[in-house]
Amino acid sequence: MRRTGSIKNLANTEIGRITGRPDYLTVAATGRKWVSPSFILQASPPAPADYNADNKEIAAPARVGFTVSKKVGNAVKRSRARRRLKEAARIWFSEKAPAGWDYVIIGRTAAIDYPFEKMGADMRWALAKLASNADLKGSNRDRRPASRPVNKR
Repeated sequence: MRRTGSIKNLANTEIGRITGRPDYLTVAATGRKWVSPSFILQASPPAPADYNADNKEIAAPARVGFTVSKKVGNAVKRSRARRRLKEAARIWFSEKAPAGWDYVIIGRTAAIDYPFEKMGADMRWALAKLASNADLKGSNRDRRPASRPVNKR
């Protein structure tokens, strides 16, 4: 994935920001996500262009983008949810997010008053699960349900 736009960082961290719509759409198109009560974390692994010339180390830092839809509430509630998610990401992404990955955090209604420590634990858990490809394991999208008989005509 080609990284576009200027590099913005979360306050005092090495985590970059996703600011352009094409980058949000690229992360969403990967289909990699982890759902928690207060947010949905979408992830996109590093592209080959993000590696150094020797293909061993990722040159680009992790980047994160935030979105909270109108379903969450009015502007005050959306802003509160976004601020809480940004602070959680600032604290926990700097130590847990693998370099080169792009993340989009979609705020849910519970983010407004969800306990902050629990939100942080959920964020660490989601990062670990996405990095270990746990969201790809056990996918039964292509399997036929066992309870449905197959019609032979």
